[in-house]
Amino acid sequence: MIKRRFKEYFTFTKKERNGIIVLLLILFILVIIQIFQNTKSVGTIELMDEQFQKDIEAFEKGLLPKEQKNKTQRTAHQARKTIIEDKWHIPNKLFRFDPNTVSKTQLKDLGFSNRQLNTLMNYRKSGGRFFEKKDLMKIYGINIKQYKALESYIVINEQKDQLKENVTVEEEVVLIELNSSSKEELKRLRGIGDAYAERIVKYKSLLGGYYSREQLLEVYGMDSARFAGFHDQVIIDTNKINRINLNTATYDSLIKHPYLNRYQTKAILKYKEIVGEFTKTEQIYQNNLLTKEEFLRIRPYLKLK
Repeated sequence: MIKRRFKEYFTFTKKERNGIIVLLLILFILVIIQIFQNTKSVGTIELMDEQFQKDIEAFEKGLLPKEQKNKTQRTAHQARKTIIEDKWHIPNKLFRFDPNTVSKTQLKDLGFSNRQLNTLMNYRKSGGRFFEKKDLMKIYGINIKQYKALESYIVINEQKDQLKENVTVEEEVVLIELNSSSKEELKRLRGIGDAYAERIVKYKSLLGGYYSREQLLEVYGMDSARFAGFHDQVIIDTNKINRINLNTATYDSLIKHPYLNRYQTKAILKYKEIVGEFTKTEQIYQNNLLTKEEFLRIRPYLKLK
């Protein structure tokens, strides 16, 4: 009986045998595919994705070599040191001094920074004089705190009136009209030599003329101490300014002016193209083509006819 049952379990029909064969073939194919995939993936395993690699590279670029870090720290330290050295410091002892004759060593003893004492010396060298105590405030970098500390020690010598008289006589002789003056005439101003005279003339040509003495501070290299030495010798005739006709101006005629950039120039020309001619120059800032401050700066150089 056992034999018969064994035979029943392990005896297959032809159809069953074919099914078994097909099943074994499918299993064999799946095993081959799995082995192939495992073999192929061994060499392509990625330990990090692309973004992680970028993060690492950015981190490495952000790392400064030790020597470069030290250099950066030294540069920052030197910058802080320079700022401190350029400021006046309260000296241990104050003494009386005449700003018209005081020496560099004495100024140093009075707490003046190198920049302050050099500015004062340049002012005197260019012909500048101190007639009153408060004239010390003309020197760039001297603030009210420093002046108040030194005020009671400032002594203007007895030649003050004579110096003032001499300067007045000289001023009557060398008054210069800025918009019609030549390079040689400008050299008669206190502290103005060949280089500065040439720069003043060139900038006058770019502007179309000066309408304010303070525009001379826009000249390359001009400092407040040098300007203070001659500004009262200058007079200005604004009728000699070359003005730009706003309604006929081209891009080239506007862009060459130092007070206009290409965006402002394009905005002015675009407005004229869309709206038509300007009826008043104020339309420039009223329509936000320029700020009011920019408009007031350029207005003396504009005309409508």
